[in-house]
Amino acid sequence: MTLSAILIVLLSALAHASWNLFGKSVSPSGAFFWYCTVWGVLFTSPVLLSYLDVLRTFTHDIWALVVLTGVFQASYLSALAAAYRHGEMSVVYPMARSSPLIILLIGTLFLGTSDRITAAAVCGILLIVVGCMVLPMRYFRDFRWSNYANLATFFALVAAFSTAGYSLIDDNATRQIRALPGLAINDGEVALLFVILQAWSALAWLSLGVLCQPEERRLMRILVGKWRSTLGAGLLILGTYVLVVWAMAYAEDVSYVVAFRQISIPMGVLMGWLFLKEPLHGPKILGVGVILSGLFLVVLG
Repeated sequence: MTLSAILIVLLSALAHASWNLFGKSVSPSGAFFWYCTVWGVLFTSPVLLSYLDVLRTFTHDIWALVVLTGVFQASYLSALAAAYRHGEMSVVYPMARSSPLIILLIGTLFLGTSDRITAAAVCGILLIVVGCMVLPMRYFRDFRWSNYANLATFFALVAAFSTAGYSLIDDNATRQIRALPGLAINDGEVALLFVILQAWSALAWLSLGVLCQPEERRLMRILVGKWRSTLGAGLLILGTYVLVVWAMAYAEDVSYVVAFRQISIPMGVLMGWLFLKEPLHGPKILGVGVILSGLFLVVLG
């Protein structure tokens, strides 16, 4: 990874852990993330007016990817909310963030891009995943698969698959946009433009899911009074992913960006401990250490 990509992803990781803290502490629900997405759309949509000429050059394939990334983004936010309702942030967050790495590694084999990933990076990714497997345990002697047989793990894995899905799609889509003939905008602008479109797409799919559920509609009424939290989280969500998509332009393979984003895992564990008073058990501390070792190898790769 280049220095530019590392710095961009570091900033993104801090913002990502912060909005997850908002989501866990306020109301982990589809309604919460619906409001967050609405704020992101409202504040950034005027930007689209500046890029109407660029939007007219989009191919049908690019627009199809915009629709598809919204499906995965809405699935990710909904599953993450469900996982937080059933588990601790310091356990759910690492599992949801690390699992896409294995999916992306497998994906590179089928996409024929495995030559872009070094052996050091592969070892680092595996260490990150192992570290996250240790995190749910309270004591080392308690290691058993039943610790993962719960709803929090299930929804965290759904969120992980969704993350892998929209990461691959967004990398593909922005590469196609940057390859458009006569494109007169830079990589940062491409990232901003695409993420705004992704937010519109995700909002449409989230609206469909939220409006079909009576409990989510009830929460929507309650969360009207908590607009400051949804506003803050919404701007962080959109800003976070603009940085991630921007960083993709500086990396050989999307797996590098997704892997290094996991620096947000120790950040999330620390925030869960400091602000939500979640306990720090020995396995959790060891897991964070293993994750950091894996991140170091990814950077070297």
